[in-house]
Amino acid sequence: MAARTFSSIGTTTKKERLILNDRIDCRAVLIFISEYPYAGYYGTTVPDKDEPKSMFLVTDTNYDDEKVIRAIQSVKSHFKHFFDAVPGTIKFLNYNMGMIRFRNISCKQIPELIKAFKDEGIKFMSHHNFHPFDGIIRVTKYFNTEEVEEGILIDIDNPDHAYLHIERKLTWETFESIYRDVRNNMTGFTFDAALATMYNERGVLDFIRIYDEKRSVEKLRTLYKKFKDIMARH
Repeated sequence: MAARTFSSIGTTTKKERLILNDRIDCRAVLIFISEYPYAGYYGTTVPDKDEPKSMFLVTDTNYDDEKVIRAIQSVKSHFKHFFDAVPGTIKFLNYNMGMIRFRNISCKQIPELIKAFKDEGIKFMSHHNFHPFDGIIRVTKYFNTEEVEEGILIDIDNPDHAYLHIERKLTWETFESIYRDVRNNMTGFTFDAALATMYNERGVLDFIRIYDEKRSVEKLRTLYKKFKDIMARH
Protein backbone atom coordinates (compact mmCIF):
# COMPACT_ATOMS: atom_id res chain seq x y z
CA MET A 1 0.00 0.00 0.00
CA ALA A 2 2.46 2.63 -1.19
CA ALA A 3 -0.17 5.28 -1.95
CA ARG A 4 -1.32 7.41 0.95
CA THR A 5 -4.92 7.20 -0.20
CA PHE A 6 -6.53 3.82 -0.59
CA SER A 7 -10.07 3.04 -1.73
CA SER A 8 -11.65 -0.40 -1.92
CA ILE A 9 -14.81 -2.38 -1.54
CA GLY A 10 -14.64 -4.77 1.37
CA THR A 11 -16.35 -6.04 4.52
CA THR A 12 -16.65 -5.39 8.22
CA THR A 13 -17.57 -8.07 10.74
CA LYS A 14 -18.71 -7.49 14.31
CA LYS A 15 -20.72 -9.17 17.05
CA GLU A 16 -23.77 -7.17 18.14
CA ARG A 17 -26.43 -7.64 20.78
CA LEU A 18 -29.56 -7.35 18.64
CA ILE A 19 -33.10 -6.46 19.69
CA LEU A 20 -36.29 -5.80 17.77
CA ASN A 21 -36.84 -2.20 16.75
CA ASP A 22 -40.00 -1.18 18.61
CA ARG A 23 -39.96 2.36 17.16
CA ILE A 24 -41.25 1.32 13.75
CA ASP A 25 -45.00 1.56 13.11
CA CYS A 26 -44.72 -0.96 10.26
CA ARG A 27 -44.91 -4.44 11.79
CA ALA A 28 -44.83 -6.27 8.46
CA VAL A 29 -41.01 -6.49 8.33
CA LEU A 30 -38.41 -7.97 10.70
CA ILE A 31 -36.14 -5.11 11.84
CA PHE A 32 -33.32 -5.29 14.38
CA ILE A 33 -31.24 -2.62 16.06
CA SER A 34 -28.13 -2.95 18.21
CA GLU A 35 -28.92 -2.82 21.92
CA TYR A 36 -25.45 -1.46 22.70
CA PRO A 37 -23.95 0.17 19.57
CA TYR A 38 -20.14 0.32 19.67
CA ALA A 39 -20.22 -1.46 23.02
CA GLY A 40 -16.43 -1.46 23.33
CA TYR A 41 -16.51 2.33 23.31
CA TYR A 42 -19.76 3.15 25.13
CA GLY A 43 -20.26 0.00 27.16
CA THR A 44 -23.92 -0.34 28.14
CA THR A 45 -24.36 3.43 28.45
CA VAL A 46 -26.05 4.00 25.12
CA PRO A 47 -25.96 7.61 23.88
CA ASP A 48 -29.36 9.26 24.21
CA LYS A 49 -30.56 9.63 20.63
CA ASP A 50 -34.03 9.86 19.10
CA GLU A 51 -33.11 7.49 16.29
CA PRO A 52 -31.03 4.27 16.32
CA LYS A 53 -27.62 4.60 14.68
CA SER A 54 -28.22 1.54 12.49
CA MET A 55 -31.25 -0.52 11.52
CA PHE A 56 -31.01 -4.04 10.09
CA LEU A 57 -33.92 -4.98 7.81
CA VAL A 58 -33.98 -8.74 7.27
CA THR A 59 -34.58 -9.85 3.68
CA ASP A 60 -36.63 -12.89 2.73
CA THR A 61 -33.56 -14.56 1.22
CA ASN A 62 -29.79 -14.02 0.93
CA TYR A 63 -29.72 -11.84 -2.17
CA ASP A 64 -26.30 -11.47 -3.80
CA ASP A 65 -24.52 -8.21 -3.00
CA GLU A 66 -24.76 -6.86 -6.54
CA LYS A 67 -28.56 -7.16 -6.61
CA VAL A 68 -28.87 -5.30 -3.30
CA ILE A 69 -26.34 -2.63 -4.26
CA ARG A 70 -28.13 -2.02 -7.57
CA ALA A 71 -31.43 -1.74 -5.70
CA ILE A 72 -29.88 0.76 -3.28
CA GLN A 73 -28.51 2.75 -6.20
CA SER A 74 -31.90 2.82 -7.90
CA VAL A 75 -33.86 3.79 -4.79
CA LYS A 76 -31.40 6.59 -3.97
CA SER A 77 -31.97 8.09 -7.41
CA HIS A 78 -35.59 8.94 -6.61
CA PHE A 79 -36.19 8.59 -2.85
CA LYS A 80 -36.86 12.00 -1.36
CA HIS A 81 -34.92 11.40 1.87
CA PHE A 82 -31.17 10.81 2.19
CA PHE A 83 -30.08 7.45 3.56
CA ASP A 84 -27.04 5.18 3.67
CA ALA A 85 -27.43 1.44 3.05
CA VAL A 86 -25.22 -1.61 2.52
CA PRO A 87 -25.93 -5.34 2.06
CA GLY A 88 -25.00 -7.85 4.72
CA THR A 89 -25.85 -10.91 6.80
CA ILE A 90 -26.71 -11.70 10.41
CA LYS A 91 -25.34 -15.01 11.66
CA PHE A 92 -26.47 -16.65 14.89
CA LEU A 93 -26.84 -20.28 15.93
CA ASN A 94 -27.51 -22.13 12.65
CA TYR A 95 -29.13 -19.16 10.93
CA ASN A 96 -27.57 -16.90 8.32
CA MET A 97 -30.08 -14.19 7.47
CA GLY A 98 -29.68 -11.73 4.63
CA MET A 99 -30.26 -8.10 5.55
CA ILE A 100 -29.73 -4.49 4.53
CA ARG A 101 -28.17 -2.14 7.07
CA PHE A 102 -29.63 1.35 6.98
CA ARG A 103 -28.17 4.50 8.54
CA ASN A 104 -29.05 8.19 8.48
CA ILE A 105 -32.76 7.53 8.06
CA SER A 106 -35.67 8.20 10.40
CA CYS A 107 -37.79 5.35 11.71
CA LYS A 108 -40.90 7.11 10.39
CA GLN A 109 -39.48 6.94 6.84
CA ILE A 110 -38.85 3.18 6.93
CA PRO A 111 -42.31 2.06 5.66
CA GLU A 112 -41.91 4.25 2.56
CA LEU A 113 -38.35 2.97 2.09
CA ILE A 114 -39.52 -0.65 2.36
CA LYS A 115 -42.04 -0.05 -0.43
CA ALA A 116 -39.34 1.50 -2.64
CA PHE A 117 -37.11 -1.58 -2.21
CA LYS A 118 -40.00 -3.96 -2.86
CA ASP A 119 -40.53 -2.13 -6.15
CA GLU A 120 -36.90 -3.05 -6.97
CA GLY A 121 -37.53 -6.75 -6.29
CA ILE A 122 -36.15 -6.87 -2.75
CA LYS A 123 -38.55 -8.58 -0.35
CA PHE A 124 -38.28 -8.65 3.42
CA MET A 125 -38.93 -11.25 6.10
CA SER A 126 -42.16 -10.84 8.03
CA HIS A 127 -42.01 -9.58 11.59
CA HIS A 128 -42.05 -12.10 14.41
CA ASN A 129 -40.89 -12.06 17.99
CA PHE A 130 -37.24 -12.53 18.91
CA HIS A 131 -35.60 -12.46 22.30
CA PRO A 132 -32.38 -10.36 22.39
CA PHE A 133 -29.49 -12.35 20.93
CA ASP A 134 -25.82 -12.01 19.95
CA GLY A 135 -25.40 -12.05 16.19
CA ILE A 136 -22.38 -11.74 13.92
CA ILE A 137 -23.03 -8.80 11.59
CA ARG A 138 -21.15 -8.81 8.30
CA VAL A 139 -21.66 -6.00 5.78
CA THR A 140 -20.17 -5.24 2.37
CA LYS A 141 -19.21 -1.60 1.96
CA TYR A 142 -16.94 0.86 0.22
CA PHE A 143 -13.88 2.20 2.04
CA ASN A 144 -12.22 5.55 1.35
CA THR A 145 -9.07 5.78 3.47
CA GLU A 146 -5.76 7.51 3.94
CA GLU A 147 -2.64 5.74 5.21
CA VAL A 148 -1.17 8.02 7.89
CA GLU A 149 1.57 5.59 8.92
CA GLU A 150 2.58 2.19 7.63
CA GLY A 151 -0.32 -0.15 8.36
CA ILE A 152 -2.52 2.56 9.91
CA LEU A 153 -5.39 3.88 7.81
CA ILE A 154 -7.97 6.49 8.75
CA ASP A 155 -11.42 6.62 7.21
CA ILE A 156 -11.84 9.81 5.19
CA ASP A 157 -15.65 9.63 5.23
CA ASN A 158 -16.09 8.44 8.84
CA PRO A 159 -13.82 10.41 11.18
CA ASP A 160 -14.39 8.02 14.10
CA HIS A 161 -13.10 4.99 12.16
CA ALA A 162 -9.55 3.76 11.54
CA TYR A 163 -8.04 0.49 10.30
CA LEU A 164 -4.96 -1.41 11.45
CA HIS A 165 -3.49 -3.75 8.85
CA ILE A 166 -2.78 -7.29 10.06
CA GLU A 167 -0.84 -10.00 8.26
CA ARG A 168 -3.25 -12.90 8.64
CA LYS A 169 -6.93 -13.72 8.61
CA LEU A 170 -8.47 -14.15 12.05
CA THR A 171 -11.53 -16.17 12.95
CA TRP A 172 -14.05 -14.22 14.98
CA GLU A 173 -13.33 -16.40 18.03
CA THR A 174 -9.58 -15.74 17.83
CA PHE A 175 -10.16 -12.03 17.29
CA GLU A 176 -12.46 -11.82 20.34
CA SER A 177 -9.76 -13.40 22.48
CA ILE A 178 -7.09 -11.01 21.18
CA TYR A 179 -9.41 -8.00 21.56
CA ARG A 180 -10.18 -8.97 25.16
CA ASP A 181 -6.47 -9.35 25.96
CA VAL A 182 -5.69 -5.93 24.44
CA ARG A 183 -8.41 -4.25 26.49
CA ASN A 184 -7.28 -5.99 29.69
CA ASN A 185 -3.68 -4.88 29.15
CA MET A 186 -4.31 -1.21 28.44
CA THR A 187 -5.51 1.59 30.69
CA GLY A 188 -6.90 4.95 29.67
CA PHE A 189 -7.96 3.72 26.21
CA THR A 190 -11.60 3.56 25.19
CA PHE A 191 -12.29 2.06 21.77
CA ASP A 192 -14.44 -0.43 19.92
CA ALA A 193 -12.95 -2.96 17.50
CA ALA A 194 -14.15 -5.18 14.67
CA LEU A 195 -12.68 -7.09 11.73
CA ALA A 196 -12.46 -5.68 8.21
CA THR A 197 -11.23 -6.72 4.78
CA MET A 198 -10.29 -4.66 1.75
CA TYR A 199 -8.77 -5.55 -1.61
CA ASN A 200 -5.80 -4.42 -3.66
CA GLU A 201 -4.17 -5.75 -6.83
CA ARG A 202 -2.56 -8.62 -4.87
CA GLY A 203 -5.71 -9.86 -3.17
CA VAL A 204 -7.40 -9.61 0.22
CA LEU A 205 -6.06 -7.34 2.96
CA ASP A 206 -7.07 -7.94 6.59
CA PHE A 207 -7.63 -5.18 9.14
CA ILE A 208 -8.84 -4.46 12.63
CA ARG A 209 -11.40 -1.66 12.53
CA ILE A 210 -11.11 0.82 15.40
CA TYR A 211 -13.95 3.10 16.53
CA ASP A 212 -12.78 6.02 18.66
CA GLU A 213 -14.44 9.43 18.75
CA LYS A 214 -11.20 10.93 20.10
CA ARG A 215 -8.79 9.09 17.87
CA SER A 216 -5.28 10.35 17.19
CA VAL A 217 -2.37 8.88 15.27
CA GLU A 218 -0.49 8.50 18.55
CA LYS A 219 -3.33 6.47 20.12
CA LEU A 220 -3.67 4.35 16.98
CA ARG A 221 0.08 3.72 16.96
CA THR A 222 -0.07 2.48 20.57
CA LEU A 223 -3.09 0.28 19.88
CA TYR A 224 -1.47 -1.14 16.76
CA LYS A 225 1.64 -2.17 18.67
CA LYS A 226 -0.40 -3.79 21.42
CA PHE A 227 -2.55 -5.73 18.94
CA LYS A 228 0.54 -6.98 17.10
CA ASP A 229 2.26 -7.99 20.33
CA ILE A 230 -0.74 -9.99 21.54
CA MET A 231 -1.46 -11.48 18.11
CA ALA A 232 2.06 -12.89 18.10
CA ARG A 233 1.11 -14.99 21.13
CA HIS A 234 -2.08 -16.39 19.56
